[in-house]
Amino acid sequence: MDFRDICGGAVAAKGAFRAAWVRDAFHAVDRAHFVPRRVWSQVAGQDGLYPVLDRDGDPDAWYRAVWDPHRSVVTQMDGHRLPRVPARGDFTSSVSAPDIVCSKLCHLDLEPGHRVLELGTGSGYATALLCERVGDGNVTTVEIDPELSSWGADNLAKAGCHPRIVCGDGMEGWDGSAPYDRIIATAAVRRIPRAWVEQCTGGAVVLAPFGTCYAGGGLLRLTVDGGTASGRLVGTAHYMWARGERPGRELSPPESCRRSASVIEPGQILGGGWAQDFALGLWVPDIDYAHRGDGEERQVQLWDQAGSSVTVVSYGGWYEPTSVVAYGPRNLWSEVVAAYTTWREAEQPDLGRFGVTVSDRGQHTWLDDPGNVIAERLP
Repeated sequence: MDFRDICGGAVAAKGAFRAAWVRDAFHAVDRAHFVPRRVWSQVAGQDGLYPVLDRDGDPDAWYRAVWDPHRSVVTQMDGHRLPRVPARGDFTSSVSAPDIVCSKLCHLDLEPGHRVLELGTGSGYATALLCERVGDGNVTTVEIDPELSSWGADNLAKAGCHPRIVCGDGMEGWDGSAPYDRIIATAAVRRIPRAWVEQCTGGAVVLAPFGTCYAGGGLLRLTVDGGTASGRLVGTAHYMWARGERPGRELSPPESCRRSASVIEPGQILGGGWAQDFALGLWVPDIDYAHRGDGEERQVQLWDQAGSSVTVVSYGGWYEPTSVVAYGPRNLWSEVVAAYTTWREAEQPDLGRFGVTVSDRGQHTWLDDPGNVIAERLP
């Protein structure tokens, strides 16, 4: 069975080959060359553990996973590579799914000769695709993890690709090869670093998976002009967080609290699905949340990234004057309700109506027009 052709058909059907060069690069680069002989499946078993796929033990299952058009294969969990047994934990590196890799590349409008900075080398698979388009000498790729950087470099060399490979923090970009015509990130961020903008030429494109503490999964495309980068969300891209961008969970709120009723049943806000969550997060970017309990005992806990405010909301009896318990200076539930109300009043805008501008004045998120700022992050 030709898994690559099956995968290519699925990727094409999704429209991820709309740039012809991406299709050609996909067929020229052997994805299997960039996947270790043992990986974790992205799909957990009934026991909640992620099974190991072994090329030597079950090559059919391994190749199916490698060429699955819609799922990544996990190469690192909790910072550990080379899986031997099924496990559970946080995914910290993967070879991303072919459909999203190819779809992202189409958004770059990449031309031969463009100078490209890739942030997050990982396995080197996406790096090899970039090299196919612009040539090895025009690609610089940065990886923060020394082990992954070495592994990616080895994969690329064996595949005959020789870009400039740097072990360092991609959030700082890489001034050594600047200026760049294109910058592409392979991990999700909550802020676009000024260094990226400053290392670009005029008219350059910056493309990054983007999200907030409340919800990740957007794809942001910015154009650089005169030291400012601005643009809209152009699609979805569910990637792991860049290491310095992972939302924090260290809480130290005061013991005293304030109690109140909720003006709305929590499920109307927290059960609206990903697109609604993502939009609301753009208004309240520093608020994170998690559910606990079930049935009448179900609650949601919200916290800010300063660790100073926590709000707990009970589903059962949400209208009671004690259902919302706020610790610290902010009532986070009131802020989320206000964001939900504003989103509804704006006729529930979809992803493409939101954008971001990055300048020396900070990062501003806007709706419809850069002048209509809905959230800001100061320098």
